[in-house]
Amino acid sequence: MTETANLTIKLPLELKERLKALAASNSVSMSAEISARLAQSLDGDSKEGTTVSKRKEHAAADVDNQHTEEITELPFTTGEVKKLRALLSGANKKKSKKK
Repeated sequence: MTETANLTIKLPLELKERLKALAASNSVSMSAEISARLAQSLDGDSKEGTTVSKRKEHAAADVDNQHTEEITELPFTTGEVKKLRALLSGANKKKSKKK
């Protein structure tokens, strides 16, 4: 005899009624119908290369739901970096004089 475990879950009422109707049409209990469908779903995931990870990849790829493009700017040139450093060091000197 196969070991079983009791599991309590919360389902939307519409889903419960659909499962109940499917179980009746297949002449099995709701428990048997749910177990069979869950096993089928899990077996399908391993055959398809884990559907859950594919969903995560899709969700990660679709983070920007407005489908806008990110504007990438060129890095600073050496001259621009020198000017920024000069500006920043000048700002630091002014702060130290105010103390």
